[in-house]
Amino acid sequence: MMKPMHAVWLLAGVVTLVGATARAAEMPERELGLLLGGGWADQDLVGGQDDEVNPLFGLRYGQRLGTATNFFGDLVFGPYDGNRVGDADVTTLRGGLEWLFSRQQRYNWFLSGGLGVMNVNTDSGPDFTRPMASLGVGQAWEVGANDAFRWEVRADQSFGNDTLPNSGLTNFQALLGYSWGLGAPLDSDGDGVANRMDQCPNTPSGARVDARGCPLDSDGDGVFDGLDRCPDTPAGLKVGADGCPLDSDGDGVPDYLDKCPSEPAPGSADGCPPKVVATEPAPAAEPAAPRKLMLEGVNFDSDSARLRPESFGVLDGAAATLKEWGEVKIEVAGHTDSVNSDAYNLKLSQRRAEAVRDYLIRQGVAAERLTAKGYGEANPVADNQTAEGRFKNRRVELIPQQ
Repeated sequence: MMKPMHAVWLLAGVVTLVGATARAAEMPERELGLLLGGGWADQDLVGGQDDEVNPLFGLRYGQRLGTATNFFGDLVFGPYDGNRVGDADVTTLRGGLEWLFSRQQRYNWFLSGGLGVMNVNTDSGPDFTRPMASLGVGQAWEVGANDAFRWEVRADQSFGNDTLPNSGLTNFQALLGYSWGLGAPLDSDGDGVANRMDQCPNTPSGARVDARGCPLDSDGDGVFDGLDRCPDTPAGLKVGADGCPLDSDGDGVPDYLDKCPSEPAPGSADGCPPKVVATEPAPAAEPAAPRKLMLEGVNFDSDSARLRPESFGVLDGAAATLKEWGEVKIEVAGHTDSVNSDAYNLKLSQRRAEAVRDYLIRQGVAAERLTAKGYGEANPVADNQTAEGRFKNRRVELIPQQ
């Protein structure tokens, strides 16, 4: 039978033959497992029967202490056949540490060492319980999301057994085990996919992932879902870090829709500054009032008569034009979209016309030249069934009076 020192040299030899790798298998934070295997008893216990393999059964608990250290405790029982003291039941209880000296992609090599007690019950000899030390080497393999398969060979050395010729017993065990992980499996990037199953282990926080743990990018713009503030960006557009189309002039109209991408025009639909357009331009020789002057760019929010800031430039231009018309009387006509009732819209359009009249007066147009009148929703210039059409219908026109 191999003596304890020989066993130590054998285990040390196995350690030197195994190299380390950069990435370690992920083992459960805590685990509970079953052990099965075979044991070879010390000749001092079983006499000439020491070459026979005896069945072993056990339970094991493990807990991770750090990246390369585990705590363990196990209880192993085995009935041994012998001719020295007869048949014997040997139970070992030990606790100790495992050092992961070689960390592979799917498994780890470990060296175990611990202390415990060995209890021996025999048919014809003395029964005893003695302290023992244990040394072992083995592997732990990943199984599923949070379980592990393991094997280990170990030597147990008891001390102070003066009822037998030697002062202690050395028993050898070869054990196979399966452990069930307790608690949630490791998920280092917090994406909901366990590290073992995660094919994209460094997903940014907040990004949505698929079953493999890889980030999703529904619109293919390079910004992950969950971090993309514009998740429906049309294909092929350049986007910023937030996943939204670029807006070079910062006017709120993205470049791909902006007809004037270098001219900021906040509030406009096409990204271009508003212009005052006369439907019938006056003759160049002698400026005359056109039939109607539509103030493009003077619009209102839904259900509001407050002038928006982008309207001021258009109205300043309109005031200058009215001054060139001499003493022509002007009707300031207000219009609305079809939202709300006819009666309500009539009052709203009147308030809008009065708001424009007041502004023109402040810009120097004589008050006696201006009258305000609301027409409600009666004269639309666009389809009220669309948001763009309703936007155009919320307008003000200047109409010369003959």
